[in-house]
Order: sequence, then C-alpha cells, then structure tokens
Amino acid sequence: KRTMKNLLEEFKAFILKGNIVTLAVAFVMGVAFSSLVTSIVQGIITPLVNAIGGSSNVSLHIGIFNVGIILSAAINFLATAVAVFFVVVKPVNKLVSLTEKPKDPNAPTPPPPATLDDVVAALKDLKKQ
Repeated sequence: KRTMKNLLEEFKAFILKGNIVTLAVAFVMGVAFSSLVTSIVQGIITPLVNAIGGSSNVSLHIGIFNVGIILSAAINFLATAVAVFFVVVKPVNKLVSLTEKPKDPNAPTPPPPATLDDVVAALKDLKKQ
C-alpha cells in the first residue's frame, strides 16, 4: 500500500536525479536561446540580405539593422538564465547536497586517471617485451 509519504519520497528521488533537472534547464535555456537567434536573424541577417538584394522592405533603425529587437532578446535571455539559475539550479543543488550521505573518510580513494605520459611509458614497456 502506497502512502502519501512513500509517493513524496519516490517523487523526490525522481526529481533529484541530475538528468531530469539538467534536461528541464536545457529545454528552458534552449527556448530562450532560440528566441535570441531568431531576433538576430530578424534584426541583422534579414535586413542585410534585403539591402544586398535591393529589397524595398528594409526598415532603417541603426543603418539597416534593427538593434532594438536584438537587445530585447538578449535581455530576455539573460533574465531567463538568471531566473533559472536562482529559482531552479541553486535550490536543487542545495536540496541534493542536503540529501547526500556524507562520504566515508576511511573509504579507499580511486587511483588518478592515466596521463598521456603513463600511456606512452606503458606502450614502450610493451614494445621492449
């Protein structure tokens, strides 16, 4: 029989898996970045192509570029990044650190990863044999 406490524990374990939070943050930031790229295309690329191609639909803002929509999109992107960081990432990191078990000081430490020099030395030893 599942109780509300068991469901909440299961939900907490699901949410605190790094992949879920990372995927959600990546999705939100991807949408915000897409908006920024669209604004750059609309504000710089399209007017530039229209000016080169001789289109009469060029709106002049600063030269031929519409800097306002790019600035607005950049501010929106930064605001989204700040909000996601302080509202999602920081609290989740804090929650994860509170739920992690402290590391055993007596646990053996894994060996450091092999360096390129170690690999070269091992290959030379094999060649000598």
